[in-house]
Amino acid sequence: MRKVSLFIATALLFFSCEDVIDVELPTSEPRLVVDALIGFNASNGDPITVGEVRLTLTAPFFDDEVPPAENASVTITDEQTGEVFPLTESEPGVFSTGFPTLQFDRDYTLTILYDGETYSAVERLNSSPTIDNVVQGDGFLFDEEEETEVIITFTDISGERNNYLFSFGFDNFLVIEDEFFQDSEITFSYFYEDVEPGDLLPITLFGIDKEFATYAELVLTQSGENGGGPFATPPATIKGNIVNTTNSDRFPFGYFAISEFDARFITVTE
Repeated sequence: MRKVSLFIATALLFFSCEDVIDVELPTSEPRLVVDALIGFNASNGDPITVGEVRLTLTAPFFDDEVPPAENASVTITDEQTGEVFPLTESEPGVFSTGFPTLQFDRDYTLTILYDGETYSAVERLNSSPTIDNVVQGDGFLFDEEEETEVIITFTDISGERNNYLFSFGFDNFLVIEDEFFQDSEITFSYFYEDVEPGDLLPITLFGIDKEFATYAELVLTQSGENGGGPFATPPATIKGNIVNTTNSDRFPFGYFAISEFDARFITVTE
């Protein structure tokens, strides 16, 4: 759409048109967008909980900046104990501290108070396997000079159907279902572009449920490659698991997920 607009503008200059042409784009009242992924790792008996809740607003198509949703209040409630954990805003619209130490088999409710309305979602911690091995390979898909192969091995959690989300950094994600490797070890390759020797590549494996896997696949498909990941605002309306309990017609975009994770890093060699 931007290319077409530039072409039209150039044509108008060439033909010295004096008429002003106003292109009216459909507009709507800004909606809240919630990017909330909370990760847990047992860390050899010293458990850690990390992540962030990022609140933004939808913006017109031609706007270059995504406005943060400021002056919100965000909490997470442990429904088993009833304890409420207020999150701290580290920068406008971003809440990254104050998370509880997560435990399995408990409901956690995310509650957001923003602009006179209440938004909420309930999730449980999903299990993740560990990454068994990460090595650099010498294969490529299309361009030997531009691609770097990383070979990842992990073992599926046995006895159940599982879904996983891989983050490879640089807003690159992959959703995997264990349909063809259930209860088994799997090895696969991921190909980076435009990385250099000495670059440190982060690889993170999250355990996710079927609902979030479906949502993430739809958003990644609509956004295209490097489209901002599974929490990006989709081009078309895709509802996540967060509801507006004040006004159901003004539903937000985004998703709240709680996942166990494992992370590895690899340094690119020659």
